[in-house]
Amino acid sequence: MTILMDSTSILFGGPGKSSDAAASPDVKAAYSARNEELVPLGVHGTFVAVDWDSCIADGSCLPACPVNVFQWYRTENDVPAVDMSNTVSSGNGNAGKEDRIDYTDKSDPIREKDCIWCMACVTVCPTKAIKVEQHQIGIIQLPFSVCVSKGF
Repeated sequence: MTILMDSTSILFGGPGKSSDAAASPDVKAAYSARNEELVPLGVHGTFVAVDWDSCIADGSCLPACPVNVFQWYRTENDVPAVDMSNTVSSGNGNAGKEDRIDYTDKSDPIREKDCIWCMACVTVCPTKAIKVEQHQIGIIQLPFSVCVSKGF
C-alpha cells in the first residue's frame, strides 16, 4: 500500500500496476509523443477513486456525472501524472469529454465530496477504472498530526 502525504493529511492509495492504460495504443502513443515514461500511477481519489493505471482517458465519466465530480487533471496541471501523486488540484481544469489534452490525461475526482452516489461514472467507464465506495468516507483521510504520531 502506498501512503501519500501532504502537510495536512495522508491519503492511502495504490499500489499501481500496469493495466489497461499500458495496453492502449492511444495511451502508449501519447506518452511516447510527450517523451514521458508510462509508469504505474496507482489510485487517485478516496471514496471516488480512479485507478489511473486502468484509465484510458475515454472521458465518459465526465459528462455522466450530474454533479461534476471529475475534471481532466492536465487541463489544470500539465505535468506528468507521476508528479500528481502528492498534488491537489484546485478545480480549475476542464470537464468536457473532449477537453483532454491527450491520452496521457486522466480523470481526476477533484470534487469527490460532491458525489451523490448515483454510480453513473462507474457504469459508463469502459475499463471499470472508477470505484465509488461510500464506506470509505472518514477512514481514508487522517489528520497529518495523527499520522505522524502513529509513525506513518
